[in-house]
Amino acid sequence: MKKILLTILSVISLSANAQFWTEKATGFTTPARGLYSISIADGNVVWALGSDSTTDPVDVTIKEFTKSTDGGNTWTPGTIDLGVGNNALGTSSITAVSETTAWISVYPDATNIGGVWKTIDGGVTWNKQTTALFSNTVDSYANFVHFWDANNGIAAGDPENGEFEIYTTADGGTTWTRVDGTNIPDPDAGGEYGWENLYEVSGNTIWFGTDLGRIFKSDDKGLTWTANASPSTDFALDRFTFSDTNKGLLMTYNPVALFNTTDGGTTWSPSSMSITGSLFNTDIAYIPGTSTVISTASANPLGSSYSTDDGVTWTIIDGISHGILKFLNSSFGFSGGINTDLTTGGIFKFSGIPLKTAEFDVKNQISAYPNPTKGILKLDAGTSLIKEASVFDLLGRQVHSTKFSGLNNVTLDIHSLQTGTYMLKVTSDSGKTETTKIIKN
Repeated sequence: MKKILLTILSVISLSANAQFWTEKATGFTTPARGLYSISIADGNVVWALGSDSTTDPVDVTIKEFTKSTDGGNTWTPGTIDLGVGNNALGTSSITAVSETTAWISVYPDATNIGGVWKTIDGGVTWNKQTTALFSNTVDSYANFVHFWDANNGIAAGDPENGEFEIYTTADGGTTWTRVDGTNIPDPDAGGEYGWENLYEVSGNTIWFGTDLGRIFKSDDKGLTWTANASPSTDFALDRFTFSDTNKGLLMTYNPVALFNTTDGGTTWSPSSMSITGSLFNTDIAYIPGTSTVISTASANPLGSSYSTDDGVTWTIIDGISHGILKFLNSSFGFSGGINTDLTTGGIFKFSGIPLKTAEFDVKNQISAYPNPTKGILKLDAGTSLIKEASVFDLLGRQVHSTKFSGLNNVTLDIHSLQTGTYMLKVTSDSGKTETTKIIKN
């Protein structure tokens, strides 16, 4: 059985800059819960699958989810009961259309088959949709399920009996029909397969990637497919994203490189794009219908960044651990995090691309608090923009530095510094600086 899709998550979770991300609590009682799949039903309802980030690869057999009905401000967790004897099954994706209705794809264990489960009561109970068979105990492996609305959906898995196992439904999953193998390009004879939760959707078009770097594409909600080679050799860690049915980006993990397409993934730029700034390599996502792209990293170097010119120029947002991304539009989206406890962390809510305002134009403009601090220092620049914050000891040696993307309010973590007095130097977008004394307790 293939390994779960590699998602390297670090147990580092701090408050991101409130002008781009706002950290929210996912509500999981167990610490170090990450997120493996996020589904946005509308501007109020969002569902997400939990994972245990203390393992590598992450453990998604814990079968936990969390849900928000107020636009991602508060979250309520729940458990997924797949029935007696199914404790070892893993959840590979979630898709939702309302507060009450969602589906999950489930991959098998050594003795039990997976498939698709649905809830119509907000996650209290989950029932298997048996006509999405996935019944071959050797080859059937459900990678993802996606619904465009309450009726039309797709469930896709690895090759079974020589053809990729893909089902579609037009009645909410009451009846699933397997797509005929003649409508799907054959898998490579070397044993090609897909990856869990690795797919993209734009309108009626859907794409998924394989371990051989091919991208399968359907323009009719999964009824017929094409397949094309890509710059990737394996989508275990590489990622792709589409702004619309034509414009897309593909990011390779190692080495970090970016490629673009203008024909829906049929062809890609022959060499990696020439980019400036920091591109992070855990996940990448377009804001649908725009030229704005977000990148994240959950392993060193940690952070997130954004581009407003289709990935050519990147601006760092923070140096905090971020995982998977999901956006509805230019004002609503999320980045996966890792919780500390029931009330702290787990997901970052998108607050919009920051607007540039004036630079530092008067002295004594920076507020740094609490001061003294035990380790977390909040910086408020009023209407000015902070580009960098550096800390120096009393001998003039730089002991800490964090760069930002030009934001008014930032959070600085100096837990690693020894107790003592330091000088904080804050630099604006225009290069102007202001220095103030801080005390670390």
